[in-house]
Amino acid sequence: MLRLASIVLNQNPDLIQPPKVDDNIVVISLLADANDIIAPDIIDVAMSYAVAGIDVVLEMDFANYDYFDHQKLASLICNGGWSLSLLPPQDLNKDSTDKYCQIIIDWYQFWRGDVMLNFDKIIYPITPYAEYLTINHLIAKNKEAISKEDSESLKMLSKNPTDPYAVNFIKNMQIDVVGAFKLKLNQKIESDKSFYTDVDLLTDLTEHATRL
Repeated sequence: MLRLASIVLNQNPDLIQPPKVDDNIVVISLLADANDIIAPDIIDVAMSYAVAGIDVVLEMDFANYDYFDHQKLASLICNGGWSLSLLPPQDLNKDSTDKYCQIIIDWYQFWRGDVMLNFDKIIYPITPYAEYLTINHLIAKNKEAISKEDSESLKMLSKNPTDPYAVNFIKNMQIDVVGAFKLKLNQKIESDKSFYTDVDLLTDLTEHATRL
C-alpha cells in the first residue's frame, strides 16, 4: 500500500506515472481546491492510477471536512471510480464525535441517493459496516437454508475484513468513535425503509440470474 500525502506535479511530475504497489492500493490525502472540490493535481494522479487498474482511496482528514462541498465531491468520486475514506477525529471529545457521526450519516445519504447511484467502490467506514449488516440480515432471513456451521463462518468473515485498508482503518480508530458511528449508522439504516428491501431485491435478482 502506497501513501501519498502531498501531490504537487510541478515539483514531482513523476507521480503521474502509475507505480507498482503492494496490495494494488494507493492512498491519497485529499486537499480542496478554490471551488471546494479536489485540487487538480490530485484528480490527475487519481485518474491516472485508476485507469491503470490501481485501487485509489482518497483520504479525507477530519480537520479538512469543512473545506469541501460534499455533494460535488460525492459526484466527482463516483465518476472517477475512487474509494473514499472519512477519517475520524484525533482530538476526541463529544463535539468532534457528534460531528463525525453526522458526517457519516450525510455520506450514507449521498451513497443511497441519486448522486452516487452507480458508485461501486468503498466509503470507509460506511459501506464495510453496511456490508456487515447485510450479511447478518441475509443469514437471519435464510437461517433454515444455512447450516449452523456455515452461518457462524459467514459471521466470522463479516467481522474480520480482509481488505488491508479496512483492517488498518479500524485498527487505528478509537473504540468510542467506532461504537458511536455504528450506533448512529445502524439507526439511520433501520429508518431507511428501502435499505433491506433493496438487499432482498438484489439477492432475488442474483438468484434468478444463476438459474438462467
